[in-house]
Amino acid sequence: MGLTTSEGFARITASSVSELPSITAPGGFKNLTGTGTHATAGYAVVVQEDTVFSSFNVNDVNEVTNYGLNSVTVKAGAYLPCPKGSTITGIRLTSGSCIIYML
Repeated sequence: MGLTTSEGFARITASSVSELPSITAPGGFKNLTGTGTHATAGYAVVVQEDTVFSSFNVNDVNEVTNYGLNSVTVKAGAYLPCPKGSTITGIRLTSGSCIIYML
């Protein structure tokens, strides 16, 4: 799978059909807002407005510090995937909103 960009456009390509689930979001998506804990399983997040995460759980482990997100404002438009074979298992926002792409 690859990502190419030109003239403000991004194009994601898959080299085989087995890679498509990580592009198509078989479980759909969910808009996450508010400061509560969101326990929705997914593989990627797109930040909709400047957002601060107080937790970003991958495989039930809070990775907010390991991913460099501790006390950081993530800018709108950022794409935050989890490692291949892993699952985002929970997110807690301090501020902002994002969309999680579900498995």
